[in-house]
Amino acid sequence: MRNTILLILLMFGLFGCSDDDNVNFDVEINENMFSFTPTEGGAVMRYSLSDRRVNRVKAEYTDEYGTRVYKVADYAVDTLVLDGFNQVHENVPVKVSFLDKNEQESKVMNFTFDTRPSALYSFFDKVEVSSYWNGFQVICDLEGRTEGSASVYFVGINPTTKLRDTIFLENFRLTNGHSVKAYSLDDSQQQEDYTIVITTEDDRQRIARKQIWTGVKGATRALIPYYYFELFDPFNKSKEMPRSTDSWNPGALGKGYLFDGDVKGTQALEYYRRGYATPPFTFLAGPNALNRPGNDVYFVLDIKEPAIVGEMRLYMRIQDEGAINHDFDNGYYTKLPCNVQVYAWVGDGDYHPTTNPGTKADWELIGNFEQDPGIEETERWYVNKEKVKDQCNTLTELAAVEAHYLSIPFPFEEREYRFLKIQFNETYVDTLTPDYDHNNNNNVTFHELEIYGVK
Repeated sequence: MRNTILLILLMFGLFGCSDDDNVNFDVEINENMFSFTPTEGGAVMRYSLSDRRVNRVKAEYTDEYGTRVYKVADYAVDTLVLDGFNQVHENVPVKVSFLDKNEQESKVMNFTFDTRPSALYSFFDKVEVSSYWNGFQVICDLEGRTEGSASVYFVGINPTTKLRDTIFLENFRLTNGHSVKAYSLDDSQQQEDYTIVITTEDDRQRIARKQIWTGVKGATRALIPYYYFELFDPFNKSKEMPRSTDSWNPGALGKGYLFDGDVKGTQALEYYRRGYATPPFTFLAGPNALNRPGNDVYFVLDIKEPAIVGEMRLYMRIQDEGAINHDFDNGYYTKLPCNVQVYAWVGDGDYHPTTNPGTKADWELIGNFEQDPGIEETERWYVNKEKVKDQCNTLTELAAVEAHYLSIPFPFEEREYRFLKIQFNETYVDTLTPDYDHNNNNNVTFHELEIYGVK
């Protein structure tokens, strides 16, 4: 019996040895099947296959962070991206093999490849940090393959510790093309010279590169007096309604309310009565006041005297518990803009809606604001720092909250403009009932308009 068991074990061992001897997938592999082309952040491996038994191609290498990387591509494709690098590298070792449908591996061949700098690294060769209104701006022109993000910091006073510290401002995705990130700082953080820190990170939050700029000058920006501002309405979209005694439709709408200095809705709250509509004393445009295909509609602001403009602010009226007005369809927030473009007049002579309206070539885009209409309400510009909507029923309550405004920064340039075209493209969607169109007439509203710059 014992001998029988030993014989059986011996037979199993022989069969096992036979299998082990044939572990490798027997297919020809040579250097002529592969080529490596440097690309941003790595290389592209191209391969040519003729053996139909090959199911997948496998590459193994170590990236810039010392992580062992395994990449596998199907037979149906002919390229494999070898990424994980930021700086320029030469002669990076890589092991390449084939796999059959049973995951048996062929013999391994050793190759090397070179890399080009990633967008996370070359970003700093194409970025400019310069002066801006009460702060600084980051200007970049990126091309090619982009990935990851950049974080912007400045050296200032930590509001918690009251000590000098590196303070985070924003993290943004890297995208192709020209972009301007402008930062106007609070009065408490304004300095004569700024120290700016920028880092780039990959999608795993690993820092690729860091750079510091010192001695960046800030430019003083002030509110341009608005008493003589005029808003042209070439398409007659503004609702011009005088104050009415009607408790449910009290009017008080028009362009003139944009330049009365009321940035919160103080005048409206003086008329607040629980259970009745409050006269808004505000601006409302529509129907069809949004710029859409086949509906090229816009407004033009005349600031009367040419000025170096740095920012446009569009304020909202802080709400009370009453209905606004029948013209708002009881939906104020869905009429607030979330996609705005601002153009400056660069045509000959002065703009006029009838005698000199110009063409698209006479307007130059200088600023824009864009958010997804369905973005979470806590991320919208009309919420406070605690991520909630302010609601005030008394003047005391209103005085205790800050004004809310949409900020559209303009590049810091030594150029003066007088006429600014404002184009509204989208308004927000109600987050509670997104499938219901609360702005089916394509109306738009904001409460006050300000321009900051140097006159």
